[in-house]
Amino acid sequence: MRPRMAPPHQQAVEAARDLPGHFASWQVPRAYVQLGAGFDPEGLFDRVLGRVAMATAGLASARPSAAGCPLQMILGQIGETTVLVGHGHRYSYEDASGHEVVLPIAAAALAGIRDVVVVETGMALREDLASGSWLAITDTINAMGACPATGYLELIGEPFLDMTDALSQELNAEIINAAAHVGVGLRLGVYQGTRGPQFDTPAEAAAARRNGADVLGHGVVPEAILAALLGCRTAAMVLVAGAAASYGGRRLRQAAVRDVAGFCSKGLVRALRGVFAPPEGIPGSAVGLA
Repeated sequence: MRPRMAPPHQQAVEAARDLPGHFASWQVPRAYVQLGAGFDPEGLFDRVLGRVAMATAGLASARPSAAGCPLQMILGQIGETTVLVGHGHRYSYEDASGHEVVLPIAAAALAGIRDVVVVETGMALREDLASGSWLAITDTINAMGACPATGYLELIGEPFLDMTDALSQELNAEIINAAAHVGVGLRLGVYQGTRGPQFDTPAEAAAARRNGADVLGHGVVPEAILAALLGCRTAAMVLVAGAAASYGGRRLRQAAVRDVAGFCSKGLVRALRGVFAPPEGIPGSAVGLA
């Protein structure tokens, strides 16, 4: 008989309790940064304090991610700031319950981390958003057919939270300003999350435009909702990896999306270093110095 799994909220509590024990130099990090498929954190840290597979840390199953994510937690210092990075994670199409998708976010929040930055790719719905452009997401549209709070309500003081500022505009401003100082420009946009794994059809892309979305993808939304419900300031940086489907457009390929993410990772690293370790003479953001 297979052992009965603990309910999601209990798994999150246990993962948060156990997380410090996986790192010899643990102190509560200033922020948790979750990187989507294809992004490479090489060069982000001045000093790596430790890394552990998410499955070992109780944060995801041992199954390999269908998106090609390495699924590991990395603790390190960027300047004088300690940051925890989730390199890769699960997506809703890999996890019918959705619990594994948001478990790292829940564990990070319960471990005391108050700022969360989610980094993902997306497909542009606007002609002026070229591949390689970065967006700071100001709002989201949940087209995934599920709410990530399910299974975590025992951890949430007020489940009927107003979501007007689920993505913190204050944190967005700090990131935009800090990234601009190191030459990385972020535009503003609305992200619509769909379950996938297939890319959206041309008709679905057109409907998303009518909804007011600027970019489409398979992430961000669950993390943003649960992090906000757990009291975190949350921001999302989305890399445009191509144009959403159209009848006259190019065929979409996941390998091409990962290639764009890998190619643009150096810009992402520069932006995050600007956020957490501002260059000398430039005022630091509250993310890094609060």
